Amino acid sequence: MSQQVDVPRPLSRELGLPAPPILSYESTVPRWLVHRAAVSEVLLTSWHRADDGTFACGVQWPRGHSLYAGTSAEFDALVIVETVRQAGILVGHEGYGVPRHNPFIMRRLRWQLIEPLVHSGDHPFNCVVTVRGMDAQIRPNGAAAIRFEFEIHRDARPIASATGWTRCVSPATYRRLRWGGGGPRLALPQISRPVEPTSVGRGDPRDVVVAGSPRDGLELRVPIDHPVFFDHPLDHAPGIMVYEAMRQAACVTSGRQFSMVGADVDFTHFIELDQPCHISVSLKPRSGNTNADVRFSQNERTTAHGVVMLAEQ
Repeated sequence: MSQQVDVPRPLSRELGLPAPPILSYESTVPRWLVHRAAVSEVLLTSWHRADDGTFACGVQWPRGHSLYAGTSAEFDALVIVETVRQAGILVGHEGYGVPRHNPFIMRRLRWQLIEPLVHSGDHPFNCVVTVRGMDAQIRPNGAAAIRFEFEIHRDARPIASATGWTRCVSPATYRRLRWGGGGPRLALPQISRPVEPTSVGRGDPRDVVVAGSPRDGLELRVPIDHPVFFDHPLDHAPGIMVYEAMRQAACVTSGRQFSMVGADVDFTHFIELDQPCHISVSLKPRSGNTNADVRFSQNERTTAHGVVMLAEQ
């Protein structure tokens, strides 16, 4: 039997639609629309465009995912980061005409949980992400700069929200940004020994993306064979891995276990795979949770910096 869901009715009323559009959960959208190589890593199942350019996407989170399944009761909040990443890319292609092979560059992503991501018994977790493109600047060649506003709903209740600033460029422009007049270089990282997985709330050493110690210095660990972070070959560290490194670095620094409940991060430069990337952490308790100010630096310049909001487990 087909699994379908209505777009949340408050959104439908806001858009003035005669009836809520139907989103299907029968299959995933094409992999290229969300820049994923494995079908198992595609979280979006369908999409609908309203007259004013607002989009609604069906989303399904598998309870048995190797990285996002989290505890027996709740999903890991990394699934929020990946969901809005995929939704922004799909809307960039389908809504703004960004060509299929144009890279997307994340400049900043701010997000927060509104309620816990509790597993839904013995069924996959179906939800809806609504996407609004704001301040879009589109060029004839498909280059673009867009601010996306996201809301994730389940059963008409908001469970998370996000704002993302992204840039879309042509392959030629991307090569120029990355390597100037030269071409891509072979970038094989020396994968450092991970910290103890249990110290960062992970059971699989492959999921550990932090090395070193608070006393001697923390570094980003880049496992290029990771099936989720590196679902397909990349020439830089992906943003979702940076978020996980922020959480793990906070755990190692504090000696406590944390889960993420929100974050706001600027990605100022590409993090190269084959060069050391240092991580500094400053912890600030706040209103029952902990804020971690985390900075990534490489070749004596900041590559990413932001605050991740953490709840103690």
